[in-house]
Amino acid sequence: TKPIRITQPGGRVIKLVLRSGLQFLAHDNRNHSLVVDTDTDSGGLDQGFTPMDLLLTALAGCMAMDIVAILKKKGGKIDAFEMVLDGTRATEHPKRFTKITYRINCTGDYKREDLLRSFELSRDKYCSVLACIKNPPEFEFLL
Repeated sequence: TKPIRITQPGGRVIKLVLRSGLQFLAHDNRNHSLVVDTDTDSGGLDQGFTPMDLLLTALAGCMAMDIVAILKKKGGKIDAFEMVLDGTRATEHPKRFTKITYRINCTGDYKREDLLRSFELSRDKYCSVLACIKNPPEFEFLL
């Protein structure tokens, strides 16, 4: 595919291309790609992340990167870090997440208060994904 052009300063661009059924290949402007899909009962091939899984992945990835980076800056040594997000969805459409539970397991040589502060800074200041959910951006749809 041809390169994706960023139209706004500091912007990000994602392009989805239909492959088959309800499976898409997502491309970013940095030459990465991933499969977006759904289960076979819904018309997909069940070979990639669902959009709702990607939302959880974005939340987890954003906060995990923040927490680990901040904890390391505070002098912490991390042996292992794991974050599990459990999303509960509404039963009626649009079946949005009604609750998201974070479970964080971190082992290593660090102060517990530094881990807690790293989490708070990510949650309250640095995680741009969480900030977008708390304070939605303006949406523009061009058809």
